[in-house]
Amino acid sequence: MAYFPMFIDLEGKKCLVVGGGRVAARKAVQLLDFGADLLVVAKEASPEMQRLAESGGPDGTAALGQGADGTAGTRHLRLQLRPASVEDAKGMDLVICASDDRGLHEEIAAFCKEHKILVNVADDKEGSSFLFPGLVRQGEVVLGITSGGKSPAAVRYLRGQIEGMLPPYLGGLVERLGALRERIKETVPDPRERERLFTALFFAGIEGEGSSPEDLEKLVREMLETANTAKGGK
Repeated sequence: MAYFPMFIDLEGKKCLVVGGGRVAARKAVQLLDFGADLLVVAKEASPEMQRLAESGGPDGTAALGQGADGTAGTRHLRLQLRPASVEDAKGMDLVICASDDRGLHEEIAAFCKEHKILVNVADDKEGSSFLFPGLVRQGEVVLGITSGGKSPAAVRYLRGQIEGMLPPYLGGLVERLGALRERIKETVPDPRERERLFTALFFAGIEGEGSSPEDLEKLVREMLETANTAKGGK
């Protein structure tokens, strides 16, 4: 059965990553990129994980250094070099198991499922309550890709194909269109007319390869004037 794609807000959510290897580091980077408050627990940390903790994460936040409890990292990422346990999952919103300890993964996954905590176990679809997708992102434009755990190679292929298809200005264009959205909704009460305007603005932005805020603002004024004139003539 195919998995339903559901996008959730991770900003400030408490997330646990069990493991310090390359796979764990890759997942940690993606979680941090979406604003998660991340705890990483592992016996050892790979160079990738160490660099992530020391650099301040993908947003460049300055590292806080190491405290008395042996924790090092940033205000978004804490790295604790010690054996992980089920206790670490308590109070978490989301848990990623990406170590080489399958027995520990099973214990943590069982605890998470019992306590309604979202859990993903690397290379164990049955042990997971959600799948970690392949991600393509430009600003607020996010695409998630999954093969249902059947072919990671297919996911990598599709991610590369999609990244090559997206225009580099798409994220910025969507951000600019979003800034105009409330104004249009307030000015144009008819939902069908609003949809027409939104669609026309988007494709005008594509034709203008992103269009500047000034160009979009001018186009909005012209569209609203045309709409009001047509309405007044009825």
